[in-house]
Amino acid sequence: MPPPLGPNARAVLQRAERAISTRDPQSVRADHRDLIGVKGTPAPLLYRLGILEAEAGRADLATSLIEAARVRAPGDLNIVVNLAQISLATDDAARAIALLAELPAEIRRNPAVARIDGIARASIGDHEAAIPRLETAQRAAPGDPVLLNNLGVCLRALGRTREAAAAFERIRAPGVEVRVNLSGLLLQLDQAERARDILADGLKEAPDSAALHRQMALVARALLQPALAVRAARTAILLEPDVAAHAGVVADLAENRADLARAGSWVDRALLIDPRTTFLRQLRLRITRRLRNPEGTVVHAERWLSEETEPARRHPLLFELGQALDALKRTGEAYDSFVAANVAQREATPALIGNPDRVLKQIQGLDGLLNRGWRPKPEGAGQSSRGRDAPVFLVGFPRSGTTLLDQVLDAHPKVAVIEERPLIPEIIARLAEFGKHYPEGLEHLSTSEVASLRDHYLSARDRLIEPMPGQIVIDKMPLNIAHVVLIKLVFPEARFILSLRDPCDVVLSCFMQAFQLNNWMAALLSLEGAAELYSQVFRHWELACEALHLPHVRIRYEDMVADLEAAVTPVLMFLGLDWRPDMARFHEHARTRSRLATPSAGQVTRPIYTDALARWRRYAEIEGAPMAVVADRLVEERRRYGYLEVPDTSLNGSDG
Repeated sequence: MPPPLGPNARAVLQRAERAISTRDPQSVRADHRDLIGVKGTPAPLLYRLGILEAEAGRADLATSLIEAARVRAPGDLNIVVNLAQISLATDDAARAIALLAELPAEIRRNPAVARIDGIARASIGDHEAAIPRLETAQRAAPGDPVLLNNLGVCLRALGRTREAAAAFERIRAPGVEVRVNLSGLLLQLDQAERARDILADGLKEAPDSAALHRQMALVARALLQPALAVRAARTAILLEPDVAAHAGVVADLAENRADLARAGSWVDRALLIDPRTTFLRQLRLRITRRLRNPEGTVVHAERWLSEETEPARRHPLLFELGQALDALKRTGEAYDSFVAANVAQREATPALIGNPDRVLKQIQGLDGLLNRGWRPKPEGAGQSSRGRDAPVFLVGFPRSGTTLLDQVLDAHPKVAVIEERPLIPEIIARLAEFGKHYPEGLEHLSTSEVASLRDHYLSARDRLIEPMPGQIVIDKMPLNIAHVVLIKLVFPEARFILSLRDPCDVVLSCFMQAFQLNNWMAALLSLEGAAELYSQVFRHWELACEALHLPHVRIRYEDMVADLEAAVTPVLMFLGLDWRPDMARFHEHARTRSRLATPSAGQVTRPIYTDALARWRRYAEIEGAPMAVVADRLVEERRRYGYLEVPDTSLNGSDG
């Protein structure tokens, strides 16, 4: 208990009152110990003096004064709220949250209190709890940039990309951080042009912002503008030569274009600056592996993994380790590494992101439409809304050879391929504008609504590609195979190329890849989940082919590896084209493309290879591994597509 107030203490109190009236806390700082240590110091005086110190930037002094005020007046809610505010300002978010948790529920609903609580929870990564608190505060202060920025960060972390972008876009006069965040989200939403414009406006205001130039490099890559991408990345390096992220972008651009020597030089430079960055370590491992040095990859990966405990930092390294071990035929160790990688990726990803049950339910809903006898209306067949040919859709399953075929076809002068852009998912998202849910809402779309979806697709396509007169446009997005019912409704004249590979190799290869998690990719975190999704997708494809008479041609990855021209010729005949010798040099053509966005980028920038044929058989021999069970699960699919009697081979290895 503090001692009672004495004559000397009264003089100290008088000096404190004068300091408060003159707003000069410095004049009484020598008396703080006396003020806190005597019984008679009023709580309001300590509180007001603490606020003055907080305003003066002396959070340490403010905390001690307001804590003392709280001891004297434990029921004063203002003291608790301000103490929480100061705790947040001093990066003690956990303390702020704990203080506010003591308040009555009615007080916690106050927008000012919700603001502190929401920002504090966002700062410790409790995004799900932060969002409702931030939304409460934001309704009272719609234009508060701090609230909107925190709200956008939380929504992005939970995979709510569109809502996050909307929050960032409501910020007036956005700064560099907001523009970088927003442009990144717009890239995810396939709105690279808007991202470029936002960054360009930012560079007018802050031309020396290295962060904006680095982000412009990423946007330029997405826009297939390699010269701009390299120029922007190098500008970022000139502005901030000691920032590893800038050199990392240059390295990534070079690796994507198979310039491995240049990529290695830049990533090593970046690692000298910041040796603990996971992305740089992962890139270094991938480059080493692509240079055919799996032993070196294993050494580096195991050393770096020994330093890491967080799942988010481990799973990218574990995937690379698994690939290197697979290349060395250390199959059991490779399998263990892939299991650990997938488990770590799931642990590092918010629980709300990635629910395969939603995908399976969607496929079941589409099956239900067809089984009830519903069929897309034939109006407009043979002609798009603007008199242009409908796209050809290259579909299949991830890791089934679609990227190889994409590069081969794109090397033909009369073909232009759009590589893995979410044009069909975008028109699915637009169904909500008509008050329709996917897929059940398809049977209730009006003719004008279907035309609107078609126009939206074509407009988005035109922003991505400018085909030469007479060129055939191919939309390559493997999992559009699950949306052929919608495609047939929007484009009655659509044609399809189905890329196939041994289902067992497809499932295994998906399990071995570090996909960004969403509802689809989350199914690939286990061999069993990947096999279930594969089975459901191809069952739906066969049902749709029979019900809708889909015009399509099949091509098998194994046939392309054995004889590329013979395998591709039926596809060319289906398209009304002839084989061109340049198509055999697809790997050279691939290096001229500014962006290969798939995990297969490393493979298609080199000639045909046979490393990955029948690799699944090695994994089926691992005791306790489920690959043999998966093979039994996929017997029907393997028989249907001619793989059941594929002979055992020794051509087992890495996908590259």
